[in-house]
Amino acid sequence: MRTAVFSIISPNYRHAARVLMASAEKHHPEWDRYILLVGGAATSGDESFTTVPLEDLRLPNPRQFCFRYSILELNTAVKPWMFAHLFARGYDRVLYIDPDIVIYSPLAEIDEAPPETFLILTPHLTGFIGRDEHPSERTILQAGTYNLGFLFVSRQPPLERFLAWWQEKLEFQCVVDPVRGLFVDQKWMDLTPGLFSGVMILRHDGYNVAYWNLRQRTVAGAGSSATVNGEPLRFFHFSGFDPAVPGMVSRYDYSLKVADVGDAGKLIQDYRAAIRAAGYESFRNAPYAFAVFNDGTRLPDAARIAYRNSSTLQAACGPDPFAHPEVFCEIRGHSRSPRAAQLAVRAYRAMSRARPLVLLFPKTLRTRLREFLLGRKEPIPSAERIETSLPPGLNIAGNVGHDTGVGESARLCQKSCDAAGLSNVLIDVASRDAAALQPVYRASVYHVNADQLPAVYSEMSALFQASAYNIGVWHWELPELPDAWISSAAPLDEIWAPSAFVQSTLSRKLKIPVVHMPHGIEVAEIEPCSPQELGVPPGRFTFLCMFDFESVGHRKNPLGAVDAFRRAFPDQSQAALLVKAGHASRHPNEYADLSEHLSGMPNVYLTDRMLTRARVNGLLAACDGVVSLHRSEGFGLILAEAMYLGKPVVATGWSGNMDFMNSGNSCPVGYEIVTLDRTYLHYEAGQQWADPDIEHASHLMRRVFEDSGFRAQIGERARDTIRMQFSPEAAGMRYRRRLAVLGLMNG
Repeated sequence: MRTAVFSIISPNYRHAARVLMASAEKHHPEWDRYILLVGGAATSGDESFTTVPLEDLRLPNPRQFCFRYSILELNTAVKPWMFAHLFARGYDRVLYIDPDIVIYSPLAEIDEAPPETFLILTPHLTGFIGRDEHPSERTILQAGTYNLGFLFVSRQPPLERFLAWWQEKLEFQCVVDPVRGLFVDQKWMDLTPGLFSGVMILRHDGYNVAYWNLRQRTVAGAGSSATVNGEPLRFFHFSGFDPAVPGMVSRYDYSLKVADVGDAGKLIQDYRAAIRAAGYESFRNAPYAFAVFNDGTRLPDAARIAYRNSSTLQAACGPDPFAHPEVFCEIRGHSRSPRAAQLAVRAYRAMSRARPLVLLFPKTLRTRLREFLLGRKEPIPSAERIETSLPPGLNIAGNVGHDTGVGESARLCQKSCDAAGLSNVLIDVASRDAAALQPVYRASVYHVNADQLPAVYSEMSALFQASAYNIGVWHWELPELPDAWISSAAPLDEIWAPSAFVQSTLSRKLKIPVVHMPHGIEVAEIEPCSPQELGVPPGRFTFLCMFDFESVGHRKNPLGAVDAFRRAFPDQSQAALLVKAGHASRHPNEYADLSEHLSGMPNVYLTDRMLTRARVNGLLAACDGVVSLHRSEGFGLILAEAMYLGKPVVATGWSGNMDFMNSGNSCPVGYEIVTLDRTYLHYEAGQQWADPDIEHASHLMRRVFEDSGFRAQIGERARDTIRMQFSPEAAGMRYRRRLAVLGLMNG
């Protein structure tokens, strides 16, 4: 039977394809070998495989298809079309294998399968995972039962129906979205044993050996003679292996080291040498065609998400969204020429009212573009804001005297306005005279969260009614806004979301524009405050875990930081963890429980001392690192301030802090999304948040402690990120540009 084997790569993975196909040629020279190239031009060369350009596939609306997906999503979404392409060439059997795989012996079990076999799948696991191990069985459930790094399909009666079904799913739903139960092409395959006949589950331990099952599978020997749990090693999946970090098995499991996996470590070392010899240094930074618009400007994944979630945005972009960078200017965050700004305004008017993520312009502007697109006039609506003679600027209202994150939000807003030369006045909503206050400037921005805004409106309705435009700044830490708070937006014209995470959350429920407006960060006032003043012995490398009971202790999860610290430093007297709890006097029972839990723990120190803002800054500056194993953050102000000071930050890699954290400037911690089984204040049961990977966090803390070079590198990059991209001036200029778009800066 004619058999083809293929893989899919983008230009930066050609070295891996060479190694894979060389191993396929060695053990199955009778198979024809193909590489589908995504996002690059096919080049002639002496390769052991045939390169198929993406253009050869019959993708539906190919430019739109390629625009909506990230590089990972696209390289998996096109898989069923490549299967169809090869079957159309007359092959009887087609195998897909991930490019980061090496075949070590003939895949004999394929030839031995019953003749009616249609699909062959390999499960991620053939053994149980211990309770505390990573990845957990729950992680595997989120990713999918079967690993789609390998898939065998034969020409059987279900073939046409299977490919049509799979293509229909992957055309629009090949996304990384575990909250919705989706993980690219992989999760869909869980359904196939029930949907199609002839599906075989190959439980041979020598298939798909990888980081996720190495704790259940023991590799012995090397090369073609290697075995796994006594069976021949068929292929090893080097998923997540990074040649730049040769001591780690995978970037997806930092606790698993090459030195700890026995003979599998030799396979990994050999693989590193092989891909380097195959051109790793030459190809790893090769350009990806779908990473940019037609004009060469960067295309962020946020633009892809906005595009695929808005049918009217898709219509506004036409058949080639790559040709319309002007539509995504606000998402890209770049300055625009006057002509480009005009085009952007026109495009945004067409965006769906049901998709506030991209609904960034008033209704009147949207109506004009609708007229342009549809070729007909519509009745001119009445003005959406009142006429005013007030000068341009912002009335900044909030609990400016409160030592809380929301209070700090208002103060940061004023600093950003001052830095950008935007006129402003600070208004304390807790003032006795609040009810009589009148606006000084045209627009008012209220740093008051959704649950409190109705009360503030009731007290200060005159300010709302006299302002030409009312803006809310809301912080919310979970993926779904409570329905009870939707009506809180009634007196507002739009929302400024401090993070993309909050923007996404609010956009799903609100009908007004929700605009991404990160805080401007500056740590200017610093008064000395050492860890020693708070009980830490001198000379210790001190990690700081700082939280406020007012922000819900279970969400802040200080015990997670304690657990990670104890695992990282079970016998290390030179490291210390300082846990600083805010507003403990208002939560005496919770503080007593925490104090009792930490009592007697070596090298862990607890304080409830309240500090001035300048002294908090001094403490951040004096500590050696900051750790936050939070379950969710709206923004993550303390983390951003620590990074401003050049401190290494170890924090859960989910929610608002991922606006400014990445693996190059900090230490994002792996996590699983879990559903709350009980209510914590206003975080209701049934909502979802992150459960941080404690083992991963402990590894990162240990690395920060031991590796001074790594510590200095991420500290420097952290400082650069915050000071260049999240400065008060940058934030203030975002305010100015937004107000100008709204017509509130004229005159």
